Order: sequence, then structure tokens, then C-alpha cells
Amino acid sequence: MSNSTKFVFVTCYLIVFSLQGITGRHPDFYLSIEKLVNKYGYPMENHEVTTEDGYILTMFRIPHGRTGTEINQKLVILVHGLYGQAEHFITNAMHNGSLAFLLADNGYDVWLMNSRGTQHGRKHIRLDPNESKFWNFSWHEIAMYDLPAKIDYMLQKTKKSKLHYIGHSQGGTIFYVLSAMKPEYQKKIQLASLLSPAGYGGHIQFPLFQYFGRHFDEIMRMVEKYNIYEFPNLGNSPSELLLNTCIDSVFSSFCLLVMRNFNGIVTPNVDLEMLPLILRFIPTAAMKQSLHYLQGVISGRFRQWDYGNSQKNIEAYGTPEPPEYNVESISVPVSIYYGLSDLQVTEKDLKLMCQSLQNCVSLHPMKDSKWSHYDYLLSNVAGEQFNVPLLRSMQKYDDD
Repeated sequence: MSNSTKFVFVTCYLIVFSLQGITGRHPDFYLSIEKLVNKYGYPMENHEVTTEDGYILTMFRIPHGRTGTEINQKLVILVHGLYGQAEHFITNAMHNGSLAFLLADNGYDVWLMNSRGTQHGRKHIRLDPNESKFWNFSWHEIAMYDLPAKIDYMLQKTKKSKLHYIGHSQGGTIFYVLSAMKPEYQKKIQLASLLSPAGYGGHIQFPLFQYFGRHFDEIMRMVEKYNIYEFPNLGNSPSELLLNTCIDSVFSSFCLLVMRNFNGIVTPNVDLEMLPLILRFIPTAAMKQSLHYLQGVISGRFRQWDYGNSQKNIEAYGTPEPPEYNVESISVPVSIYYGLSDLQVTEKDLKLMCQSLQNCVSLHPMKDSKWSHYDYLLSNVAGEQFNVPLLRSMQKYDDD
């Protein structure tokens, strides 16, 4: 088949496929997170937490389930991933798959974290989010400032001494960093349940990551030249652009193809009706967050930010290379869940992390061979295949 024939074939396919694109918006789309939570019969509170370095971040709290009136006694924090925020633990309610709701109905006082840079983390006591200084952070700073501020606030507010930790993707990264860098917080966590946690990245074979790795120096020069500090730099959120492009437009079929084929974002178990709601709650992030992950893919090591030359690293750390995170010092019980079709984290890297931890109590591959990076949040079978088994695992540690 000639290239011109292939072009015609693909073009015709896209035109026909556009008739089956992403169309319409579920009624939940028009609701704020407060109204969304209330619609399903749950209470919600807003709490603002100020970090040591001045970021003002909003947390959402679901203190009890639908049938309760008293605050639940078991405490849990749900921590989102890169380009995620609190709403992504709620949106699957249309399939009875909201992890936050299940936990609230089973005796947990549920707190939903939003990190700096999300739609609920764009305030600072001095800095403006339109300034590059606001975005001079990676997941290292989220772990060192945002997460401990949230944990301390929760424990002080509830007068508890421990909590359950659930982290998706970057939520696992910052658990590792906090536990290694501030070991006193290990005593405050009963069990860390990590969903495709990003840590070691040396075995990632995803072609896009490998391409960026080969051109990392060029990317860094471009970032510095054009002062790319927020990505994508579209104001408060890329969600409006994504919605206008992908919903009820001529490009809807293209968006669907990308979502189905790029990194397993959309798997067979994801209901396309939910995608507008997911797109609405996608925030921007600091460019440095993605670059820090890319450094780990290149080096195969889990360590602090590399400034690019030995002199700058010596000035920052006292050593020519950035320090490794001492994950061997982490004694918190850790359960790791992962999908066999996940292209963002690999089984080899997760096994390496599990071997490094002192108390990796389980390394749990999902039974569905097509389970991917976002199915914990998006899959229409997440409730039965993931949420319920996770709940049972957590309950074993409630008395500890």
C-alpha cells in the first residue's frame, strides 16, 4: 500500500469514526465538587492549609458516609497523581466506583489532597501563579512541604495519631520521598496503599519517554530559553481547551484515538461518557515535575533533582551527583498495586522498589491483563476489581 493510499484510508477512517466520537456531557459535568459529592448523598468540607513555604492549598473532607451523622473514626488521605487532583477520586461515582465514597461508607474519615499547582492549589502568601517563581518546584517540594502540612493538619484536627495513606502514581512518589527525608512521618502512617506508584524508572520502555530522554539536554535548553515553567501554560487549567477540542467537535474522534492509544489512558473498561468530566478536572503542573521523572528514566535511579553539572550539584547538595532517596529506611507497611498494561510504571521497577523497602507487604498485579495506569480512577469495574479488595487490605491494619 502506497503512502498516498494509506493517507486516504486513514482520512476516511477518521471521518467515519467521527460519527462515534466523544459527544454529549453527563449531568455530573456541570457540578462543582461540592455539589457532585452532595448529589450522591455525602457531606463535604473545605479546609485550607498553608505550607511552610507559603502555598495555600485546599483539602476536601468527607467525614462520614451516606447513612451516618457522626464523624468516622478511621482516618485516610487520598493523594492524586501528576495532572490529577481530588475530583478524580470522585468522578467514578456514576459507576458506583468512587473509592472516596466506599471508604466513607465503611467507617473512614476521608480527606482528599490537592497539591500545589492544581486548580485548588494556585494561591500563595507572596507569589503569583503567573510568575515563574511560583512554579519552581518538583514533586520533591510537594513531598517536603505539601504532604507533611496536610498530614499534620489532619492529625491535629481529628486528634488522631495515625492515618491510612492511599497514593496514585505521583502520590506514591511523594510518599517515598517524605518517608525517606522526614522519617518521623513514618510513625504517623498505618498502611501505605500505592496505586502504580512512580519511583524507579529505569525499565520504562514507553517510546515517547525514551525519545524525550535522548533529547533531554535539548528540552532543557528550550525550557530555559522560553521560560516554560508551567505546562501546559493555559492559565488556570488546560481543561477548557481540551473540552472545546474533544467534546462535540470535529476533532472528537482524534482525541478518542489518542486517548485509546497513548499510554493506555482509555482502556476497554472506561466509559467514554465520563471523559468530559475527567477532562474538566485536569490541572496544569510545574514543568519541573515531568522533567524530574524524566531524569529518573534516564538514570534508572530514584534521587533528587539533578542540576545538570557537578558544580551546581555540589552547591546544592555538597556532592557532584544528586543524593539518592534512602527508600531502604522506610519501615511503613506498603502495599503496591499495578496493571500489566501500564506503560508509565513497570513491573521490574516496582519489584525493585518492593525489594528495597523494609516492609513491602504485597506487590499486587491486577487480574485484568489490560489494566492500565488510570483504571483505578476511571474503570467501570474499579469498584469490584480494585476498591473492595483495597478496603479489605486496609481493614487488616485498622487496629494497629
